[in-house]
Amino acid sequence: GPDDSSFVWQKNGQKMKACITEQSHMLFDGRVHVLSWVKDSVSENTEYKCSFLSKVGNMTSQVLITVEDEDRAGQDGWTKEFDTWRSAISEHDKMMQNWRKTW
Repeated sequence: GPDDSSFVWQKNGQKMKACITEQSHMLFDGRVHVLSWVKDSVSENTEYKCSFLSKVGNMTSQVLITVEDEDRAGQDGWTKEFDTWRSAISEHDKMMQNWRKTW
């Protein structure tokens, strides 16, 4: 990533300033691996947008989180899926920390 790169997070069209984590790791060829994520909780349908901005170009991704009634049967499935995602993010973080130590 270019040295002027930055992330802009929006929640329902409003710029977010809290709950944002960013990591960057230098690669062997001089490039930089940059990662950003948000830790947040929602009680209603919420749209998140993440924009990566730099002099080289910009890219935006977005996702709509749909909240269902807690009484619905799908809650157990969501909890398992959430645990899987949390585990994957934790593993990725450990891997990146190990890479940082190695470099």
